[in-house]
Amino acid sequence: MFLDNKNIILLSTGSFNPPTNMHLRMFEIARDHLNRLGLTICGGLISPTHDSYKKKDLAPSLHRCAMIEQALVALPWVKLSDWEVKQNGWTRTRQVLQYHQNHLNMIITSRLNGSIKVDTSLLPVQLIENLNVSDSNQNTAVNVRLLCGADLLESFAVPGLWNDDDIEAIVRDYGLVVVSRSGSNPHKFIYESNVLTKYMANIIVVTEWITNEVSSTKVRRALSRNESVKFLISELVESYIKEHGLYETLNHDNTLKIYPMDDKKLNIDEPDNLHCTEKRVINCKNSKVRNVAESKENCSKVAILVSENGIIEVISDMETMV
Repeated sequence: MFLDNKNIILLSTGSFNPPTNMHLRMFEIARDHLNRLGLTICGGLISPTHDSYKKKDLAPSLHRCAMIEQALVALPWVKLSDWEVKQNGWTRTRQVLQYHQNHLNMIITSRLNGSIKVDTSLLPVQLIENLNVSDSNQNTAVNVRLLCGADLLESFAVPGLWNDDDIEAIVRDYGLVVVSRSGSNPHKFIYESNVLTKYMANIIVVTEWITNEVSSTKVRRALSRNESVKFLISELVESYIKEHGLYETLNHDNTLKIYPMDDKKLNIDEPDNLHCTEKRVINCKNSKVRNVAESKENCSKVAILVSENGIIEVISDMETMV
């Protein structure tokens, strides 16, 4: 069976734990490629997996959905579908595709007939407006296709991971848009699979020439180590993660400690021989702080700010030299 429908909605499934810029980039890469093939991308959907998926370090779906919505601020033609996370348990990818295809078919039919009011939030505004135009010759059917990376395609070969009937139904009834990654060879994998070769006309392989190995696993690792994730995830997602203490970010305190000074004394932490909570009081005249504006050694008012990563900032009411 060859899927000849030219109106396509891209559906991406997974944990999105957290959603990365590469997750969003896949939609853009796929849209560019499919447009060049003469296909019309009507929109995109992200369907995060259920909490019962039992994946290590999986954040609650409440947070993952919120992060996806934050990430999609920069990609308005793609929308979040929370249907999967609202089910009683984990849902197979075939069923996720089937639900969204049936739901979109019902939306299109109801809009054309004006018979039933249904939720149209999953469809782009432009597509809804086009459906309002009565044209019997207009092809309004939409094909929901699974957007995935080459790693998901190759997971079809993992024993016991996928149901054989599900694999055949996915490529036969919905089709795949596969974005290749560095080191992967999806064409070779398709050749080595009888089922994929049978329906290879329904599999569109998109080569990502600007390679990017960003993954949620690497982002979580960086966050747990208090390392920068700038340009790997959106700033809105990063802010949400730190605000809610996800992925061990609550263990990091980057606030600067401020120690008040008096006129004649300087409080300095000396972690080499004291606990960080202790302070040693040192007479300012015996310290290395000197006022270079006057000839005599008068003490100025200073404050030392010490961050957890060892950065020291000296603030003074006069020009000082340390």
